[in-house]
Amino acid sequence: MVGFIKRCLGYTLVTFLLMLPLSAVMANAELPAIPLQSHLVEVNDHRIHIHQQGTNKQQPLLILLSGPTDNWHSDSAWWIVAQNILSQHYQTLAIDRAGQGWSQPIEQPSYRQFADDLKGLLSNDEVVELDRELLFVAFASSNLSLNLLLDDDVLVARTRGVILIDPDVLTQHSLQHYTGETEGYKKGWQGLEEYIRSGKYDERVQQKINAEREHLESIIPFKYQSHMDWDYYGAIEMIRQTRDYQIHKFLEASVYKEDLEAAKAQGLTDSLPLVILDTDFEAAYLEQLEDEKVKASIAQWRQEGIEWYFSLAQNSPCGAYWPVDTREHLLMMTQPELIEQAINKVLACSQ
Repeated sequence: MVGFIKRCLGYTLVTFLLMLPLSAVMANAELPAIPLQSHLVEVNDHRIHIHQQGTNKQQPLLILLSGPTDNWHSDSAWWIVAQNILSQHYQTLAIDRAGQGWSQPIEQPSYRQFADDLKGLLSNDEVVELDRELLFVAFASSNLSLNLLLDDDVLVARTRGVILIDPDVLTQHSLQHYTGETEGYKKGWQGLEEYIRSGKYDERVQQKINAEREHLESIIPFKYQSHMDWDYYGAIEMIRQTRDYQIHKFLEASVYKEDLEAAKAQGLTDSLPLVILDTDFEAAYLEQLEDEKVKASIAQWRQEGIEWYFSLAQNSPCGAYWPVDTREHLLMMTQPELIEQAINKVLACSQ
């Protein structure tokens, strides 16, 4: 294990960007080996996993942030295909929140904490040069951390733009829609934690993980299959199936309401070019449901999302709202070319 990490530290492409202190690279022996081009960086008294790809320093550094899918799995695995493609023209960093991927679990995980962690990482010239321009690409709920991060004028000044992929909708109904389930986690936390620790949730977790893999195998287009790193994904699967990970995942979800409210109160800066990629993944839920009340809530959430995304784009200099004709949420796995087009749009706006 130690030899493997030393080989990672010696990887020459990484060292052009990352000059990490030796104390920042100790991995948890209980986790799968940390991948090549990955590092653990100490920030706010815990370690954060960053996965670097690409060497082009003539363009802004792409910061890739993940949010959750249906099973609340919310790690850098969702970025594998897109990161491998984007890294052909850009340097990229996929960054895992505390407790996700190889990032260290903490006692009080939240998107608010991750915003602080990102600020620490991106303001540390041992990790990223302080004069390096940035471009953020955020999937799903990771826009919550981005809202809070970009209240920092120094970081905003370094940022060329923002790409949001199916971001959380910060309207009152949508907040209520999102948190009906997660508030239950909070109220029944002791029982939920005991249930997971007892092993009673293990079989269901494995079923979810198997279903996620089957889904991915079915959606990645042939032309992008060579960009899918199944070894990396398999290592993430091993982490996801641990009880400690599942407990931490639900612990973070139990404060989702507070994260949403903080991001809503802060708002997203309107000083940066912005592209919002909006899939129609909600339509798949509507087909499967019979409860008319739930269907009505999803329909309202969907409509509010379209209107809210459009208003964000209108308020942004050179903003754009791009609806995508697909029901697939994981755009990073299926249509990474759209993400690259959005990046080109943002960079053209901010020249």
